[in-house]
Amino acid sequence: MISPLGILAGGGPLPMTIAEAVTKTGRQVFICALEGIGEPGLSKYPHDWVSFGSVGRVLKQFKMAKCQEIVMIGHVKRPERAAIIPDLGALRNALALGKIVLGGDDHILSGIADFLETKGFSVLGAHDVIPDSLIGEGVLGLSRPQAGDEKDIAKGFSVLQALGKLDVGQAVVVSGGHVLAVEAAEGTDFMLKRVAEIRASGGAVHPRGVLVKGPKPGQDLRVDMPVIGPVTVELVAAAGLSGIITQADCVLCHDRQSLVEIADKLDIFIEGKIAPN
Repeated sequence: MISPLGILAGGGPLPMTIAEAVTKTGRQVFICALEGIGEPGLSKYPHDWVSFGSVGRVLKQFKMAKCQEIVMIGHVKRPERAAIIPDLGALRNALALGKIVLGGDDHILSGIADFLETKGFSVLGAHDVIPDSLIGEGVLGLSRPQAGDEKDIAKGFSVLQALGKLDVGQAVVVSGGHVLAVEAAEGTDFMLKRVAEIRASGGAVHPRGVLVKGPKPGQDLRVDMPVIGPVTVELVAAAGLSGIITQADCVLCHDRQSLVEIADKLDIFIEGKIAPN
């Protein structure tokens, strides 16, 4: 019998999506959800609420649940140091954990995954568990990019590749050849709200524009794969943009059916494209 899947859950709907998809296959799950961040609905599954710093507790709970594979999923803000109270397990692994927290966010997530693997677990990506959630190459829905969008799309990919090397963002908005916004620590949703404010203030005169989203070069897709969902589409429309381009097979789609329905209703195109070299 296959072992339960361990889910180390941050915020947002994806941990619940993973849990629902896995349990429908007949496989059990055990969730370690971050207090104050994980969705309350996760409590309907076998679970434990954990705090930052409770490393020993997380390891113990996954081992007691007989988990061999773990998925790390959901958004997490880097906590203030004062909010991290290490337990005995964290103190015992202080040297290894100390090296992890010195880097950027990508380094931390990859470091945690590697640390878990040194403890005997296999860390999977969400796409390994629910592969049909990936946005492949091609168009979703009825709307299509127009010829004038291609230059914006190409520039968006170029900007992502350049900034990704500096560990900056997974998304960019380009309109009429101008970069309107680059995703920083605030995330895609807040970036799109900034673009809507720019539009409202008359700071962007081109009638179209695109959101281009994809991973940074060398990003560890086990632990930090970009995601779009229905809210992304609504915010793209509110920002006066025409569509979304994702790097094919490198971006997750949350609630595909609703996403496509909303995109069709709002005349927003969504396309997965292979990033140029």
